[in-house]
Amino acid sequence: MNKKSRSSIEMSDKSIRPEIADSNLDMESYDEIILGFPIWWYVEPRIIDTFLESYNFSKKQIVPFATSGGSGISNVVENLKAHYPELNFADGRLLNNYID
Repeated sequence: MNKKSRSSIEMSDKSIRPEIADSNLDMESYDEIILGFPIWWYVEPRIIDTFLESYNFSKKQIVPFATSGGSGISNVVENLKAHYPELNFADGRLLNNYID
């Protein structure tokens, strides 16, 4: 609820793209990307957008999973598909209280 917190500042401006600490990852050898994140404000955190925009994922399957205090993942996946229509996202899974 703090309007000066990092999450509030980042999520109130859709154009913010936080920097990735290690941006030299070799993604060429992967066919499937398992993408995990907490759901912030009903969508993925902005750092996930930075990641998706930093590499070529056009021929890869992206499988999202997330944790959340109350949101489901289906709206997040629909948001990802809408913002990145050229990418191939699986339905994803919410892993709150997951017991194997």
